[in-house]
Amino acid sequence: MNLQVDDIDSQIIKILNSNGRTPNTEIANKLKLSETAIRKRIKKLLDDEVIQIVAVVNQEKMGYVFRGNICIKTDIKKIDNVKNELNKIDRIWYIALLTGAFDFDIEFSAKSQEELRMLIDRINKIEGVIKTDVSIRLQLLRNRNDWEK
Repeated sequence: MNLQVDDIDSQIIKILNSNGRTPNTEIANKLKLSETAIRKRIKKLLDDEVIQIVAVVNQEKMGYVFRGNICIKTDIKKIDNVKNELNKIDRIWYIALLTGAFDFDIEFSAKSQEELRMLIDRINKIEGVIKTDVSIRLQLLRNRNDWEK
């Protein structure tokens, strides 16, 4: 289902993307609309699952100094097993099914080299995993989560 987002909704999204805790009254003042209209629009955006308002954890501040991704090649006959096992691992916070040379791309965070070693070892022991290619993020250069219509 492709929902239509008008210019006002786009402006609301942009404001909330900058600060999800922006009061409805402040948004209303910026957009020269009533607080009630803003509240109803935000509720509709949330109800239609166009937006989510969430807290984003700064993993580095929480001690997770090793972050990166692992590309995984699998036995295609065991891809469901690999998917299910990856979903059980807490340190993995992003899993994507791919086309091409690898079947999965996952993103992880770890507090130590030992924790990272144990994560890689656990993934390599999953039945159906053929190969892993680990990359450690050295520097975050861009992290966009904004949206423009």
